[in-house]
Amino acid sequence: MTTEHVLLGAVVLAAATIQGVIGFAFGLVLMGVLPRLVPLGEAVAITATCGVFVAALIFWRYRRHVLWGEVVPQLAGAAIGLPVGVLALKHVDPDPCVRALGVLILLYLAWTLWPRSTGTTTRRRRIARPWGFPAGIVAGAFGGAFATGGPPVIAYGTARGYNPKTFKAVLQGFFVTATAAHLGLLANAGILTRDVLLRAVVFVPLVPLGTWLGGRYGDRLHPIVFRRLVLAALFVLGLDYLVNGR
Repeated sequence: MTTEHVLLGAVVLAAATIQGVIGFAFGLVLMGVLPRLVPLGEAVAITATCGVFVAALIFWRYRRHVLWGEVVPQLAGAAIGLPVGVLALKHVDPDPCVRALGVLILLYLAWTLWPRSTGTTTRRRRIARPWGFPAGIVAGAFGGAFATGGPPVIAYGTARGYNPKTFKAVLQGFFVTATAAHLGLLANAGILTRDVLLRAVVFVPLVPLGTWLGGRYGDRLHPIVFRRLVLAALFVLGLDYLVNGR
């Protein structure tokens, strides 16, 4: 076992734990490390392979809280975005795309945190369900290209006002389905090869431990604390995307 394997194993465990707590960030954490160690296409394939197991385990934990009426519009959008993203993986410079996504995330945060006054009261902003479709398109495109498609559907989920368990269930319903389709597209494009798959599955046994640890802690969080953690994570991601690109 090399130092690289130990490092990747630690990152996979940490990323699975974080996703267990807040419902996302596995791919975002891995893609912050993997492209420095392996080619971008291989990094995307490894992240997607491990990520489908992460999403499936968390989904099973919260399956009773899923709202499929919320998931379906996002998946319909992803069906358009994913093929575009996989094609872009071979032909598009990721840096300006990732920076643009950072700008969109920060604009969303400014919108959702700016209170809306109605008479003498102040309410949080909410968006309608049909916005799940464009969120799914953008998530599919960035997920297909860089395995970092979470922020658009995360932003959609926070703007819909789900409770923490529903938030996690809806996200995992999207992630597990979209990531399974993503793996098929990567294999068809020759990016997910047998060697890459074998390299990825070495780290899969760490996934159940990480999701279990994260779930135990995450379920104890108060909904207000949970929302603040999600928004803080989105802010860090948006700022990182804008400043550092890919």
